[in-house]
Amino acid sequence: MNCIRTLFLSFILLLATSGFALTSDNPLMQKGWAALVKDNENEAFQYFWQAHEKAKQEKNTADNAESLLYLGICSYGSSLEKGLQYVTQSLSEYKNLEKTNPEKATIGRYKCLQLISTIYSRQKKYDEALQLSEEVVKELKGKNDTSGTLGLAYNSLGSLYELKNQKEESEAYYKLGLTEFENGNNVAYLPTSYCKVGEIAQQHNDQENSLLYFKKAFELAQSTQNKQAQVNALLALGKWHIAFENNLLLAENYYDKARIIATTLSDKLFEIKCIEALIELKNQQENFKEVSQLQAEVIAIKDSFYSFEREQIVKSLEVQFEVSEKNRKLKLISAEQEVSKLTNYLLLSLLGLLIVVFLVLFISLKRINKRDKQLLKTQEELVRVMEEQKQFKEQQFQNDIEYKESQLSAITIQMLEKNELLDEIKTILNKKEATSEAEIKKLVNKYTMQDNNWKDFDNYFESVNKNFYTRLKQKYPDISSNDLKICALIKLNLSIKEMAAILNISPDSVKTARHRLRKKLQLSTEENLTDFILSI
Repeated sequence: MNCIRTLFLSFILLLATSGFALTSDNPLMQKGWAALVKDNENEAFQYFWQAHEKAKQEKNTADNAESLLYLGICSYGSSLEKGLQYVTQSLSEYKNLEKTNPEKATIGRYKCLQLISTIYSRQKKYDEALQLSEEVVKELKGKNDTSGTLGLAYNSLGSLYELKNQKEESEAYYKLGLTEFENGNNVAYLPTSYCKVGEIAQQHNDQENSLLYFKKAFELAQSTQNKQAQVNALLALGKWHIAFENNLLLAENYYDKARIIATTLSDKLFEIKCIEALIELKNQQENFKEVSQLQAEVIAIKDSFYSFEREQIVKSLEVQFEVSEKNRKLKLISAEQEVSKLTNYLLLSLLGLLIVVFLVLFISLKRINKRDKQLLKTQEELVRVMEEQKQFKEQQFQNDIEYKESQLSAITIQMLEKNELLDEIKTILNKKEATSEAEIKKLVNKYTMQDNNWKDFDNYFESVNKNFYTRLKQKYPDISSNDLKICALIKLNLSIKEMAAILNISPDSVKTARHRLRKKLQLSTEENLTDFILSI
């Protein structure tokens, strides 16, 4: 009986922590939760594993932690070690979440602790399980827990204290669990709490309330398609009819229905519990042959439990492999797409770079071309200016030469005239006649007063200073021949004294002539007559 009682309490613990309220909006986890509530654990495992792989790929710590938690819930019914492994990983992920989302990390941590407490109970580590559930209660008590974790902890403590034969504490925790679930309207957990509180009422011979709780549990389990809770409620109803009505046939009917449902569950503890109830009933009926057959079935189920656990592990690994293979293929496709994107990006970058280089070269060449044009224009302008300067210098040089030639010609003429005069004077002196003095005076007057000499002078002057007289006459028609002589002598840059000697007049007369010339040339007092004549 102790073995059966321990098995029953383990069964209650399993029901107490068969799942947590889902808080994620992840579609994969929502599908997994829907399958888990209906006890389709293999289907649920696939969805939770896909959610886990996706969360790892996206580096979503919150979804990764929650998916690992539900993988633990799916796994521990068939493999305690596997379930413990997943929930430990989940606890580590929730710890990493503390910095970014401390509230979610805290709730997740206590969910993990409660699931570990349940696994420890299945491993008969009752003291460790009790310590973990008490820690959960201590931290969540008095807080608005909507996840159902506090209610699950209360139920776990109720089962653990029941194992210690501390009925008062056990009943108090079961009732607290029911209150917590009702306040939070956690329909996933209420059937189990209703059954347990109904059993407490039955132990106190409260026939009416115990039946009411069992019926509530069954109806709610049916409406939520919670097969585990249905099995628990049907077994409780069968025991109630035996205890209060001694109706073995009706009880057997409930047990058979419970067993049919239990055979569809992956956790064989439910089927074992159904068979144990039937064995107890057949013993009361003294049908020992069926008792022997049922005991043999229990032994066979227990023997196959371990092989079934191995099969579940293999299936789990197969699911993991399939999902991993799909993810690997998706990663390869994603990697190819990334390579393609990177290639396109590099090509676009290279094209952009080439365009930029082309634009830079184009702008640079354009600037260089513009600069070269400006430089060429400047060079041409410089050449033109230099050419003009050269021409100006050549012209100036030519003018200097012409001026020197004119001066040389004038000097030559003067020398010739002087030589001729000297020769004639010498000839006269050699004659030694009485008329020699008169002839010499006459000769001197001839060379000083003859107009022909001025004509010759004018011819020489005009040959050197071309069109000088013509330009003056065109510009100043009223100018006289004497004025032209004054202008010519000024052009030769002669002094007033020199001009007076040449013209055989006094210097004052030269000044008077210059004054009259200024008026005819319409020069202002500020203008210099010599500079004006030289500029013509």
